[in-house]
Amino acid sequence: MSIALSAPLRRSESDTRDLLLLLVAHVVLWTAFCLLYLAPSDLQNDMTEAFSWAQEMPLGTYKHPPFYAWVVHGWFSLFPIVDWAFYLLSSVNAAIGLAAVWAIAGRYLSGPARLAAVLLLEALPFATVQSLNFNANSVLLSLWPLVMLLFLRAFDRRDLTSAVMLGLAAAAAMLSKYYSGVILACCLAAALAHPDRRRFFASLAPYAALAVFAAAMTPHVLWHLHAAIGPLQYMASKSHSDTLRILAKAGIFVAGCVAVHALLGAALAWLWRRGRTATPEDRPPVPSTGDRRALAIFALGPFLLTVAIALAFKVKIVTQFAIPIFSLSPLAAIVWLRLAIDRAALHRLARLTGIGGLLLLSAAPFAGAWTLRHDIEHAAEPRRLVAERVTALWRQQVGTPLAVVAGSESYALGATFYSPDHPTDFTAFASAYAPWIDADRLRRGGLAVICLKDDDWCLGEAAKYQGLDTWRTELSVAKRLRGVTGRPFDFVVIFVRPGQTLPLEPIRLRPF
Repeated sequence: MSIALSAPLRRSESDTRDLLLLLVAHVVLWTAFCLLYLAPSDLQNDMTEAFSWAQEMPLGTYKHPPFYAWVVHGWFSLFPIVDWAFYLLSSVNAAIGLAAVWAIAGRYLSGPARLAAVLLLEALPFATVQSLNFNANSVLLSLWPLVMLLFLRAFDRRDLTSAVMLGLAAAAAMLSKYYSGVILACCLAAALAHPDRRRFFASLAPYAALAVFAAAMTPHVLWHLHAAIGPLQYMASKSHSDTLRILAKAGIFVAGCVAVHALLGAALAWLWRRGRTATPEDRPPVPSTGDRRALAIFALGPFLLTVAIALAFKVKIVTQFAIPIFSLSPLAAIVWLRLAIDRAALHRLARLTGIGGLLLLSAAPFAGAWTLRHDIEHAAEPRRLVAERVTALWRQQVGTPLAVVAGSESYALGATFYSPDHPTDFTAFASAYAPWIDADRLRRGGLAVICLKDDDWCLGEAAKYQGLDTWRTELSVAKRLRGVTGRPFDFVVIFVRPGQTLPLEPIRLRPF
């Protein structure tokens, strides 16, 4: 039975109810984990960077396409600008991906096995701890499964509505990160590999989807053509001429991907041993040729293409690139191994997942305090405190809302989120990186510069404002939470008062 003729296996109300319970549990658990474990830490740079871009709603940025920043803009138009709301967005984003995987799994599985294909994703850090930093990689946790789902639907139905939805989803993925070209290539491969490909390509569906995709991409493409620096240049900066280094990076990437599947592998081995005496009737049905090929391409294609592209174009890859590429790993394993999963096995998996989640929550506050004490992953950086202190000083010295900030990256970006005035980041003191900043905006708003005292690049850039009407001070700030004090950080803060013409060109570009 082909994709074009097949329908998802029968769904029951209990299946849907169980899925909703799983999604709610995922969102609650991982949002709570963030609040407990990351309480000593301020938001990571990727998140505050997305927020700073979201304020401007650009058609593109020097580093990434703009879609996930647009998502942040929409989210914070509904929610308060606080940490928990950002963590909630991260958890909801992952949950949307889980729901899309469940919908895809309905083509191959039913009942407990179908839900297990989603539940087992909790064993992969890509869908859990690595999803909590909302950025250009983690947003693909929802977008790639949606692209796969909508491709399969468009292939089945070949109607205009399905084609339009596929085109929009593909554009959203590509407008979040160009790396999404990998999943689009897999869609094309799945279509070409399918026995009913002639029927699909003879319909209007693929061409309507392509037209919608092109129309949605056009504003960004035109922006890129006129931008001083865009994502293509940023991508080029990540390539390397040293073949041995590229091979080493690719090897580490492959080894890391294998390692993070250890827990999932153990769960699948247990399911295999438990159901090895099951009858053929209790096992998943053998998929059609088209469905089988599509699953193989979507489950393995992104990983293989990522490694191949890295080697061919000498791109340095890290395990964060793998965040969206393994969403169908449990589904593929269940289908290929024809694992018999009954409701008792599903309940056992759910209990183990729940116990593991509760253990994580109980340990989270102590682990968070440890990260603050030892400054693990920059947990001791006082970004919120500095933003609040600088804002209060600006209002006291200048008497206007803080409009534009620049300086050491973590603190300039942190100020955009944590300052009550939510200023704009003048990235790297250069309009090429922040094209929404021009001479008139700096003249009207002035500029607050926040430099770590040992950041020679920042202090060197700030020196070009000497001779203007400025105010300078030094700060020493340390976090304190639940009786634990982080190490102190020293800062030089310079205010350039409004009403003056500021130089726009950097003395020396910051390396990215």
